[in-house]
Amino acid sequence: MVAPTRRALVLLPGFLSSPRAYGALLPPVVETGAHVVVPWLAPSRVALLTSRYTVDDEARDAAALARRLQQDGYLVVLAGHSRGGQAALRAARTLERIEALVLIDPVDGGGRRPSRRTTTAFRTRSGVPTTVVGAGTGGPCAPGPVNHEAFADCLPDARHLVVEELGHADVLDGAERALGARLCGGAADAGPGRTLVSRLLVEAIEGRDPAELVDPLLRVVR
Repeated sequence: MVAPTRRALVLLPGFLSSPRAYGALLPPVVETGAHVVVPWLAPSRVALLTSRYTVDDEARDAAALARRLQQDGYLVVLAGHSRGGQAALRAARTLERIEALVLIDPVDGGGRRPSRRTTTAFRTRSGVPTTVVGAGTGGPCAPGPVNHEAFADCLPDARHLVVEELGHADVLDGAERALGARLCGGAADAGPGRTLVSRLLVEAIEGRDPAELVDPLLRVVR
């Protein structure tokens, strides 16, 4: 294996969200010099909609991608948004080592209307610096039984932060954010909350405690 020389962020997108929808979120991360990968791992949207490509499948493929990056000499930070957060946690549990884990308004369960805890059904220490970021406005796309609070509950050593005035889809941009706002709710202006999430990613990539950020939109639960 090549000696690690730089960091890579692997961000798993939300259910049916395209990698390009994270274009406004990631420039501050790119500016750190990190290699940023937002992979589309599913064979098709139909496979996602029909559950032929499951969260387990995505976690397996994400872990394989992380291992390839590590073999190429990268220190890997794994992140995920919505269902991608659930897949990221599952992938992290199978990897020998990652540098940090960031779950952005993660959603547990399966299907288009998840309601049952699966990945978060048992408590376990993550063993790596982990940040669970909740969207403060809530909404139907991240329902109470399976939202960020379930992930924080199952990861007792994780930081749990809430970005106030952030909707579930507000980390997206363009048409996908507009559609997400109609389906999931969100802030009148997605910019400030999305910018804060970008800063939280940068803190994790650079090895700092995201909870030490000072921002009026940031609420530190623990």
